Amino acid sequence: MGSPPQHPLYSSQTSAGQDLFALFDWLTSRLPLRRNARSFPVIVLEPARDEAGDPEQALEALRRVANELNLPSLSPTLPAAGTGGAGGTGGAGVDGVAEGIALVDLLSQRLTWSRAASSYGRYRFPRSDLVRSIQTAASEPGPDGSSSPGPVRRSPAAAVKAWNDNAGLFPWQGGPFKAPAWWSTLGASVVAVIAVLAGGIAEQTPRRLLITAAVLLAGVLLMLAALTARRIWLPVLSRLGFGSRYRWLANSSFFAVLGDGDDDGGEVGFEGRLHSVFERLGKPGAMRFLLQVKTFALLEDLRDNHNKLTPSLRGFKRPAPPVVFLSDVREANGGLEVISAMSDIRSRRSEFHPLLAVASIGADQRDVLSGLTLEPEENLSAQERYEQWRSSLSTSQAPSQAVLLPWLLRIPAPSAEHAPETPANLVPRRRPRWTWLWSRRGLIAAVLLCGIAATYVQVQLRSTYCRVGVPFSWNADTRLQTNPDGSRECVGVSTHGVRFERSSDSLGLDGKRRPISAGNRGAQLTLADVEARIEDENKRVESGPEPYVTLVYAGIFTAGSGQSDLTVSSIRELAGAYLAQIRNNQSSKAGTIGNRMKVRLLPANTGQDMAFSEHTVDRILHLARQDPTMVGVVGMGRNTERSQAAIRRLGQAGLPVLATVNSSDDNPGLPHYYGLAATDHEEALASRAAISAELGTRSIGHMMMVHREPGPSGDIYSGEIARDVERALAPKRTSTVRYVDGNDVASKVRAACQQDGGSPYSLIYYAGRAEDLRGLMYGLTQGGCTTHKLVLISGDDITKAPLGSGEGQVPLDPQITVYYTAFVHLPTLIAGNADQSNDFFLLARNELGIGAPRVSATEPLLVDGQMELTYDATTALAQSAQNAMDDLGLNRDDGDSSQVAGSASVGSGMVLLELRRLYARKGATGDIDFREDLHQAGAPTNRGLTLIKVTMRDGKVVSDPICGRLNGGRPFPNLKPCPQ
Repeated sequence: MGSPPQHPLYSSQTSAGQDLFALFDWLTSRLPLRRNARSFPVIVLEPARDEAGDPEQALEALRRVANELNLPSLSPTLPAAGTGGAGGTGGAGVDGVAEGIALVDLLSQRLTWSRAASSYGRYRFPRSDLVRSIQTAASEPGPDGSSSPGPVRRSPAAAVKAWNDNAGLFPWQGGPFKAPAWWSTLGASVVAVIAVLAGGIAEQTPRRLLITAAVLLAGVLLMLAALTARRIWLPVLSRLGFGSRYRWLANSSFFAVLGDGDDDGGEVGFEGRLHSVFERLGKPGAMRFLLQVKTFALLEDLRDNHNKLTPSLRGFKRPAPPVVFLSDVREANGGLEVISAMSDIRSRRSEFHPLLAVASIGADQRDVLSGLTLEPEENLSAQERYEQWRSSLSTSQAPSQAVLLPWLLRIPAPSAEHAPETPANLVPRRRPRWTWLWSRRGLIAAVLLCGIAATYVQVQLRSTYCRVGVPFSWNADTRLQTNPDGSRECVGVSTHGVRFERSSDSLGLDGKRRPISAGNRGAQLTLADVEARIEDENKRVESGPEPYVTLVYAGIFTAGSGQSDLTVSSIRELAGAYLAQIRNNQSSKAGTIGNRMKVRLLPANTGQDMAFSEHTVDRILHLARQDPTMVGVVGMGRNTERSQAAIRRLGQAGLPVLATVNSSDDNPGLPHYYGLAATDHEEALASRAAISAELGTRSIGHMMMVHREPGPSGDIYSGEIARDVERALAPKRTSTVRYVDGNDVASKVRAACQQDGGSPYSLIYYAGRAEDLRGLMYGLTQGGCTTHKLVLISGDDITKAPLGSGEGQVPLDPQITVYYTAFVHLPTLIAGNADQSNDFFLLARNELGIGAPRVSATEPLLVDGQMELTYDATTALAQSAQNAMDDLGLNRDDGDSSQVAGSASVGSGMVLLELRRLYARKGATGDIDFREDLHQAGAPTNRGLTLIKVTMRDGKVVSDPICGRLNGGRPFPNLKPCPQ
């Protein structure tokens, strides 16, 4: 258990006063980790036999030492004489008991300790408060409302009822919660409102959600009802670890002598124990019993206040025990009764309570204690007396020893000549520094630091990723990237429903921004609406029992500030991919086929001009490494340096790429690349038909070639088709106009027209982008090139910029005749009522509301062919996956032995094998035939291509096909093929 150390200042050769300080210093040093490692006696300072010492002087010196040591200490003033010794039922003739009860009540009040030094908050006394409430319930109030002086005036049953009537759940609650009379009306009104709301939403809410909400509501109501009844909340909270005061009264063995319990020895719980306590308070000796109970509650409260194993670690924060100084204790003032009760409780409980009581007595009281305590040997120091007392403690508590107060340690007060000054090197008792980490201040600091750190991390995450959760979750498949103009785009692969747009509204299929709504159809359908529909279908596929493959559509869904029109084509293409997904997965709708191999579709954004294709490909390949169901990529329709590098990386990784409108001359030679668009070279050859129609056999005199510089976007299309056209048409003279973007095309074309050198241009070939066409037309008009008839030829890109005088259209000068190549000619696709039988047009009408009730030849959402081409490309990949499944025998349900051993899923390798021999009839743009794709120099010549002539007739724009073929090499009805 440990012994007092022999400090140099307090050695055995020092004075008796210093020796007393040494013992006091050791007893009030840091509490050991184990509670029973140190015994705390009730120190009684008494005059020596020679009457040389003054106990009051020694007690005052210890008070000064306690202040220097920063100990929590009290020095209550005891009354000079007893006033209530004979009061109370069963208490007649018991001097000082009432004063002792009052003294214990004083020591167990929070306010009493409020001015005492404290290293951690105020002491709390819940058990003492419970005993006081029991005393109050047992006392019959007087005429003025105050409690009677005796401990009990009510019968046990009445006292129990009185206690229950005033019991509250919380310490600040003066009584039980009682609902006012108007609560029933309010409750009925709330129930009626809930019933009306429930009736309105029940038809639109799943039954499981309604049942869950009802159960939660019932649970809340039951909990509120339980909080109003002590007999409900007290047992429940006691079992859950709350209400330690109630568990103490119900379970403490101290009250076992009351004889409660059933015949089998079982406990009767708190209610039965409370009744037994009230019965005991009505019997003789009730005052002394009450003093014992209150003293026991005080000691247990102090022991709990120094408990180390608590959530607050308060035992570690209170390193030293509290000290109570009682001056001139005697039987009449209650002091002797209190220290006697402390000794009795400690003897009876055999527990160590962290309370050091130091009392002083006069010479007249010394003889009273002589027969009640262990007589120490003479001429022993304070430390030696403590050691003798501690070693004899185990035997002095035995009944046969007849030591009535074994926990009292009597120490003679040092004489005046041995009374020392207060030691100069006292070390104040302070809580360990590490405990500040687990404190309110530490918690506030931690919360502030965590808040600052969380805010910083959130800012960093939100500046990096498109979707960030709380506190630190994020979707790593999409990231925010910065454009040269400072605007930011969300690029990458959309998984788990991530939106690429950052605004609350979304861009529609017609290029206008609209609110997001599940009811949007036709031109009002937005990118967010299409993304949501794809996500819903993906969830259905992932949760279903059928196998599936994952396809990625890579396009341009965001652009820099003020350039959102560039994304419209990709939104239409994504809608086409979604229709192909529905066609493949479902079987109950018109136009669907319900393949067993389902399709999971992931949109991917490469950013404006596909500038962030590298990052997007990184995410695609990362997902492909983790997900073996990924079998290919659709899209990549813009021919730039970065998109070409991305296509090469995908091919090198073994993923097939099915391009939609990418007309590159080089890509068809790449392995694993399949395109549904004719090449720039084929477009250049097809433009010869325009020359034949306008010039006959004459050669081209002076041609203006307008094309876009690669610039920051790294554009390849313009320069490549310009070179192809110049070789194919072989004009006598070519003036080249190079521009960077739409901001300078008008000025440069105007300058070229004004400086034609006296040789007017007979032909303009526009090898630029659709978004710059408006600037070209303005430059031709303002530069004077349209003062005579002018032929303008262009490539496929201007299909995205319709000519005309309507909203969003590019005006056409009557002097200009336009020829352009297109991969799709909508009037030919819908000829022969094909819009009523072709799967694509059926799905577009029924699923998206496009082309209802019939598809017109000028349907603005379909005339550019973007949706149809992407539908066919996605269908090609999906059908190849289904064919691979069929070839492997995985589509059999009969356990046929022809199934290839070890084939558990369809991967990108199997799809690549199927693509090279794919031939699918009656797609949206014709037949899909990859059998001629040899991935060598020279592209396949069976891709759809049409040369279209556009003129102004009677104030209206009229377009006519000149030559062409359908996809798969199918001929146009009544139309010759274009030159090859």
